[in-house]
Amino acid sequence: MTEQQQPTADTHDVSWVLNRLASSNGVEHAVLFTSDGLVLAHSEGLHRDVADRTAASSSSLFALGRGVGEFAPTPDGTTPTPDGATPRKIIIDLPGACVLVFAAGHNTVLAVSVSAEMTDAQVAVASADTIKAIKGLAPVLAARERTLTS
Repeated sequence: MTEQQQPTADTHDVSWVLNRLASSNGVEHAVLFTSDGLVLAHSEGLHRDVADRTAASSSSLFALGRGVGEFAPTPDGTTPTPDGATPRKIIIDLPGACVLVFAAGHNTVLAVSVSAEMTDAQVAVASADTIKAIKGLAPVLAARERTLTS
């Protein structure tokens, strides 16, 4: 008897989760991608080219976040390893908009575009909705390790 594998974002369509997030007040788009920048799913209305560029840029931001992690000591007073720690969230505050980039599941990152500045209540609501979706669906939002084949 074969063991059934847990569904993950790289084996199942999870765009419904992103469409649901994108229907939240102020949320324009959502894209789920692997930590190395491969798009797994994106919300309706977001052009695939934009999703690809967002994934590539945002995965780079997460890598930078890990790199500067050693700059910020942990609450217990220890210093993280030189590789740093994986960021939980990165906020990009733009004029009139905000991009929230979250660690989603194992090997995945979720970017959400909000049509409001960081100080607006809509950003807090979008952030809370995104965190709720991630907590509820983290195993499904994961991606398996990719291996190189020759």
